[in-house]
Amino acid sequence: MAHSPKSSATLAEYTSMNLGLIEIFCAVYEEKSFSKAAKRLHLTQPTVSGHIKSLEEYFNTSLFDRLGREIQPTRAGEMLYRHGRPVLEIKKAIHEHMSRFLNQLEGKLDISASTIPAEYLLPTIIGRFHKVYPKVEVTMTVSDSRGVTADVAQGRVDLGFAGARLKDGNLEFRKFASDRLIFVVPNNKQWAAVKSIQLKDLQQLPLLIREPGSGTRATLEDRLAKLGTSLADFNIVAQFGSTSAIKQAVTADVGISIISNLSVQREIHWRLIKEVRIDELQTFERDFFVVRNKKRTPSPTCESFLEFVFAGK
Repeated sequence: MAHSPKSSATLAEYTSMNLGLIEIFCAVYEEKSFSKAAKRLHLTQPTVSGHIKSLEEYFNTSLFDRLGREIQPTRAGEMLYRHGRPVLEIKKAIHEHMSRFLNQLEGKLDISASTIPAEYLLPTIIGRFHKVYPKVEVTMTVSDSRGVTADVAQGRVDLGFAGARLKDGNLEFRKFASDRLIFVVPNNKQWAAVKSIQLKDLQQLPLLIREPGSGTRATLEDRLAKLGTSLADFNIVAQFGSTSAIKQAVTADVGISIISNLSVQREIHWRLIKEVRIDELQTFERDFFVVRNKKRTPSPTCESFLEFVFAGK
């Protein structure tokens, strides 16, 4: 038997007064967690749980199945999300279009970025954007390229910035910056006179690499494959979840690494580490991409931010 709302108010009247509840529901649906949704919305977990309970009481049906620590949407939950998410997008678009028309753009912009764009490319862009649109709050989540792609695909963010182009027909990848990978070593007596090295000799050295899912690692693996080798042929001593950790480890003489040129300019300037050429890898270029979900119409805030990203290109 079909469930119906307990209240005499129509669904349109209810949702018009309670879009905040729909937003909370969508956050729980997307995060698959009450605690993660609470963190994202800056609410307490009991508050989030209470609002979901209110929605379930109103519709007289369960919206999520609680499976221990995990939750899964019910069929009713799937339907509510399918119709609720577009309502929130329309509300946001109306507000942003009116704000932009009145030259008063405000609101939130959620972006997800991999390490290099997040630490070395986007801060300057966000700074310039904030000067023009001071009422827009930009929230940036830092992940690896695989995580960025998932964030955009699942609608958790408005835009993504990644160091690898991953296969997904629903996503659009547009190049916005370039970099190159370089081989770096500690600036000590062992390496003082070394200017270049062959790949076969590098394979014997203690190598520090990024974690699976990193764009830096994906670029490295792709290039090695073209040379007929792989990371399995190297002496890997550690994997790190950030470029900063790798730089610290190289400086401390834990090992050597192949990382972003953008990320090590300060350390090279202060002679904490040095670049050594790999004979077989004369050029090692890589690109960074803006990642956008083709199924979502970009908001005025997104469009304005992208103007800053591509300014001068």
